[in-house]
Amino acid sequence: MEKMIIAFIGQRGIPPTYGGVEKHVGEMATRLAAKGHEVRVYCRSRYTNVSGGYKGITVVRLPAINQKHLEMISHTLFSVIHLLLSGKRIDIIHVQSVDPAIFIPLAKIRAKVVATSHGRAYLQSGKWGKLANTFSKTAEKVFMHFSDRRITISKTLKDYYESKYHREVAYVPNGADSPAINDSQEIEKLNLRKDGYILYVGRLVPNKGCHLLIDAYKSTKTNKKLVIVGGSSYSSEYIKKLKQSARGNDNIRFLDYQYGRVLQELFANCSLFVFPSKVEGMPLTLLEAMSFARLIVFSDIPANTEVADGVGIPFRCGDIDDLSQKLKYALENVSFCYEFGEKARERVKREYNWDKIVSETEEIYYSLRT
Repeated sequence: MEKMIIAFIGQRGIPPTYGGVEKHVGEMATRLAAKGHEVRVYCRSRYTNVSGGYKGITVVRLPAINQKHLEMISHTLFSVIHLLLSGKRIDIIHVQSVDPAIFIPLAKIRAKVVATSHGRAYLQSGKWGKLANTFSKTAEKVFMHFSDRRITISKTLKDYYESKYHREVAYVPNGADSPAINDSQEIEKLNLRKDGYILYVGRLVPNKGCHLLIDAYKSTKTNKKLVIVGGSSYSSEYIKKLKQSARGNDNIRFLDYQYGRVLQELFANCSLFVFPSKVEGMPLTLLEAMSFARLIVFSDIPANTEVADGVGIPFRCGDIDDLSQKLKYALENVSFCYEFGEKARERVKREYNWDKIVSETEEIYYSLRT
């Protein structure tokens, strides 16, 4: 089939270090490049140190205004302007996330536009404020009415958009690999041992529910550590409160963002992975934990249930007592670890395979070339 020139905009950049959108783009872009397509990824200069090329991808580093309300929007605007001024052929512009979709009408001057929704940002209560939430809702309308093709990463999002806007939306999920990790050398350097800790991985922002997890853990009698992997996303005050809540308990460990082999070993060797999020589009870190055959405890929001129903233990979202009870139950019934973990890994292999996801996205691109 004909090879295309594809530009990704809206993400922070690659190689991915933190953020589900960035991991999604990293997996998609490298696989598309390996299939012979010319792929360009627009990156924020402060996020990406790489310039020129990365795994067959052209990396375009541009500045952004370093302020939480303006960073994404300014970088996306600069990316679109760069595309408009570029004399090179572009077949597809793929916009990542709904808020950057505000510039789709401008981008369409240059090429066909595909846009992927990773969630509804305005549902993240208290994160941005009324003005930013109004902007996000406006961007959602642009996403639905001006994209040449629309994609969501969850069936829950697909149902919402099609019901509200009566326009077709393709479902193409996130994915996860299923790596075989059989040692713990890297985590031993962090004074951690196999099956000796409960794990959380994700950004430390209020809607992820880490405060609930810490409170529930403190009421659970266990010798296992609680390891919190993640860092700030314009949320330093929240992280300060989390650490204050954990003060005096040496078994609660904050490890900041971790990458590569260290992160893989953290997933592979935990006793239990807990995901207490209140709002999700499609939880990539939950998929990653499943791919390592871990027993998972997760909040029963629709996006989590869509992924993990039947292969983990749900708790009532926001309910500290229920989370505490489910933690105790999971730790006292370790036989679940193997049974549920293997079911989770098989579900990831079957339903969330990156090669399948890339092929489905490729078909959407080709549908715009006819």
